[in-house]
Amino acid sequence: MRHTIGYSHTERFWLAALGVFGFFAVNGAFAYGLLFQPDALMAAWTNPLAAAFMVEAMVLVGVFAYLFERWRVSRLGWRWFVFLSLLGSMAFAIPVVLLFPKRDGNEPQSS
Repeated sequence: MRHTIGYSHTERFWLAALGVFGFFAVNGAFAYGLLFQPDALMAAWTNPLAAAFMVEAMVLVGVFAYLFERWRVSRLGWRWFVFLSLLGSMAFAIPVVLLFPKRDGNEPQSS
């Protein structure tokens, strides 16, 4: 028996708010640094501690992509999750993916 995940209006609001925050705040900070402090990005690439966090983030993107696909949490596939993570951040991608839950097989799908 397969259970579908349903979110209350409050939960959907907070998922959407987290997605907006992840896209604008996290990406905004990255874009600001990229445009106005490009040498800081090069310093981050050569810093072993920062590199460890970047590698960890990439590993977690792969792990979450696998788990979301395996658990069938969303209508969006694992490729969408990876794309959204690279486009924004995981603080953006996770809420977006969760806001598109799998449809129950009994529901009619809109064309």
